[in-house]
Amino acid sequence: MNRTFRLALTAAAAGASLVGAGQALATVTGSGATFPRIAYENWCRDSGICSYTAKGSTGGINDFINGVVDFAASDATLTDAQLASLADKRGGVTPRYFPTLLGAVSVPINVPGVTGNKVKLDGKTIGDIFSGVVTTWNNAAITKQNKGVSFPSAPITVCVRSDGSGTSFNFSRYLTKVSPNFKAKVNFSQTPPWTAPNIIKSPGNAGVANCVKSNPNAIGYVDLGDAINAGLSGNVVAVGQNRVIKGKRQTQYVLPSVASITKAGDISTVKPDLTLDLTGSPTAGAYPIAITTWILAYSNYGQAGKAGSLADVKSFLNYAYGAAAQGKLASLGFAPLPAAIVKVAKKNLAGLA
Repeated sequence: MNRTFRLALTAAAAGASLVGAGQALATVTGSGATFPRIAYENWCRDSGICSYTAKGSTGGINDFINGVVDFAASDATLTDAQLASLADKRGGVTPRYFPTLLGAVSVPINVPGVTGNKVKLDGKTIGDIFSGVVTTWNNAAITKQNKGVSFPSAPITVCVRSDGSGTSFNFSRYLTKVSPNFKAKVNFSQTPPWTAPNIIKSPGNAGVANCVKSNPNAIGYVDLGDAINAGLSGNVVAVGQNRVIKGKRQTQYVLPSVASITKAGDISTVKPDLTLDLTGSPTAGAYPIAITTWILAYSNYGQAGKAGSLADVKSFLNYAYGAAAQGKLASLGFAPLPAAIVKVAKKNLAGLA
């Protein structure tokens, strides 16, 4: 990641923080995921349509269910229990999912004497670390992928989210696809029951980034924007995935970047309800833990008791899909949505009542 990119992101994030700490920008409010926080705070500021509070996907979903906000932000789809609660409390409505950007769940490390960007870890090994099967940095599963890198015998400190999180949901969902041990011991959810022996829990993506930064021999999972903002851009590992490349099956290791996130979003079929899962992309050069994130809207704002918010929620989403908003994403550590996804999203938005 070059110095100009890091400086641009730091400046943008600082500006967003000042706005978030100040006065509300408009009457339409949203809350939820910390993964897209930097983008949403910038968009709310620039559009003047909304204000946004980052508190984790589960927190935003709860606000949405209780009618505290006009829209929620989540990196996870609602559970059956959350769907039932939403229908019960908001007049029988269902959520509508509107993707806004593409991002990466990066895997930063802090191992003294080891440069993170030079470390390669396949998904199975990452899953074995987070499930407690691999517990020291000099474990053979790590060293055999990193010839010439000297790892200490130190125990691995595993930094995870303390709050309900869409980042946790997507990260753990990916690990169930590639690590049988992780699937058997942990599985995936907004609040995974982590089984690694040395766990530190922190709120938000920024909290996990700070945990990694503050604890030697640590590993965590953080959106790329917050990793860069925390000064960890040089310490995210290249994640390996088994793919067929030029007719041969091999493990391809890919660092998170705008280019590799974009490749993961190059999908041939877009689900009409837009509940997309981009993790584990088979596309060569795609980052394996690329995800989208959603704005959650009510299927019927009148039924939900929020009729007065509908026009501004539509305005904000139209802004999010515009050239100005999508064009800013690369400087914030994200990638713009493919045209095919935007097309379906705009069609669904037009039908929002």
